[in-house]
Amino acid sequence: MAAKITEICIACGACIDECPVEAIVDDSDNPTGAETYYVYADKCVECVGHHASPACMEACPTEGCIVLTA
Repeated sequence: MAAKITEICIACGACIDECPVEAIVDDSDNPTGAETYYVYADKCVECVGHHASPACMEACPTEGCIVLTA
C-alpha cells in the first residue's frame, strides 16, 4: 500500500515537509501533469518504523486529503 493525495488537497505543504523518504512532490513536480500534489507509490513506505501512522496523514490539516491505497 501507499499514501495517495486526493482532490481535496489544499496544497499547504505539510505532508511534503514530514515525509521521511521524500515520496511526496508538489504540483510543479507531479509526473502526471495534474495540478495536485503527488505521492510516488514506489517510494512510499507508509512510515513503517518511523511513526504510528503515515507522517503525511498526521501532518495534514485536511481530513480525508491523504488516503492509503491497496
